[in-house]
Amino acid sequence: MTLKQSPLSTLVVGLLLGLMVYLAIYTRIDGTSNYPAFSSRSLMNHGATANSASDIVSNPAVTNAIDQIITSVGLTNSTEFTVKAISDDIAKLVAEYMIHKFGQSAVSSQPQQQQRYISTYNNSNADLPVIYVVTPTYRRSEQIPELTRMAQTLLNVAAIHWIVVEDSTSLSPAVAHLLQRYGIPYTHLNAQMPDKYKKLKTKPRGVSNRNAALRWVRQNQKSGVLYFADDDNTYDIRLFEEMRYTKKVSMWPVGLVTSLGLSSPVVNKDGVVVDFYDGWIANRKFPVDMAGFAVSVQLLLDKDNAYMPFVPGHEEDGFLKSLGITNADIEAKANRCTQILVWHTQTKSNKPANKATAATRRYNETNIGLLQELVV
Repeated sequence: MTLKQSPLSTLVVGLLLGLMVYLAIYTRIDGTSNYPAFSSRSLMNHGATANSASDIVSNPAVTNAIDQIITSVGLTNSTEFTVKAISDDIAKLVAEYMIHKFGQSAVSSQPQQQQRYISTYNNSNADLPVIYVVTPTYRRSEQIPELTRMAQTLLNVAAIHWIVVEDSTSLSPAVAHLLQRYGIPYTHLNAQMPDKYKKLKTKPRGVSNRNAALRWVRQNQKSGVLYFADDDNTYDIRLFEEMRYTKKVSMWPVGLVTSLGLSSPVVNKDGVVVDFYDGWIANRKFPVDMAGFAVSVQLLLDKDNAYMPFVPGHEEDGFLKSLGITNADIEAKANRCTQILVWHTQTKSNKPANKATAATRRYNETNIGLLQELVV
């Protein structure tokens, strides 16, 4: 096994080996506070049964890097140390290097020591325009499962900021916990539907949420792209790169929506949007689905009065018209609108959970009580 002995390769290999040693050691800790003594000799012999491990440790470049790590953690005058001491110190070195390399912000542990799933893609390139993903949501049985699915999609997208807005009088601890756990840059808001609209047979759902997000963007941002992404859709991660450099308004097809199973701009051979294909055209100038367009933040700032109307069925059309655009301003994305990168899949509606059985004496002081807090 041959390794180049440049300073950079030595550092990287050393840190990676340190991480391997840390994981190998730490997984053997039984969880108690009495950590076993661990000698420097046993460290060198640890895991040496594999030929590849022996080759790595015997390489001068690697051993030099290990010596640097030992010096860094202050073990040059010690032959005995605890597993916790060496594993924690190596973990800190590796974490600091990864933060430096990927441009991440250090995040302190939550009180419950919960695991965080932080994507190396998020904010990894400060030069990328940020996509502000607006997700209106409300408390229901499917809420947390759908937000979980969406979070795991967004973990794979660079330079995003997730604006989650609840239709409620206060912020839900369950949603807050989810947002904190995934580590995606986010803003958590609440905006309840006005009472006068709750009496309507067909309600303008999500309008208060989206308008609250628009206000937040206007007050806090100067550039980027805005996208309304409902939590009951399925998103191909390629979609976000399609919209990232939107100049004014970009559009694309949405699958599994309306009676036609499709909503899309109609694009001619020159790549120009000339019409719209949708199961409900009505008298709408822009008969598109909410998931089928993105807007430049700069355009939003230029149009102070651009908001979404409380008119069921005309939310998208009213908002786009308030931006003052024409078909000539629309950028046809997804290979000139020949690809479907978002689907209105929707999760099957579930009945509220029957919690009566869980409240019986049989399940007192068991995990079932805790699980009841996670279902509706």
